[in-house]
Amino acid sequence: MAEYISFQPSDFFNTVLWTGDGTAIGSGGQTITGVGFQPDMVWLKARNDTHWHNVYDALRGATYRIFPNDSNVQSGPDSESLTSFNSDGFVVGSDNNVNDNGDLYVGWNWKAG
Repeated sequence: MAEYISFQPSDFFNTVLWTGDGTAIGSGGQTITGVGFQPDMVWLKARNDTHWHNVYDALRGATYRIFPNDSNVQSGPDSESLTSFNSDGFVVGSDNNVNDNGDLYVGWNWKAG
C-alpha cells in the first residue's frame, strides 16, 4: 500500500516574480507577496538586466547579502536591499539589484527553519 505525505513542495519552496518600482524604504519600499510562507532564504535576480545575484537568509539578517557571482563573502547592512522577511514574502528597497524601476525580477524562496 502506498504511503502519502501530508505536505507539498510549495510548503518549503516557491518562486515569485515582480516588476521593480524603485520605491525607497523611507517611502515604504516594495512589498513582495505570494510566497505562501515566511522565507528563511531568498535568492533574487533581475531577469532582464545584468544586476548581480543576491542571496539573503534569516541567520545573517535581512539586510545582509551574499553575491554568489562575485568574490564578496558578505555585504551589508544595506538599508535599501531586502529589509525584512514577512509572513508571505519580503520587502525590498530601491537598490538596483532588487528593485530598479521597470526591471523584472525573480525571487526563489526557501523555508528552512
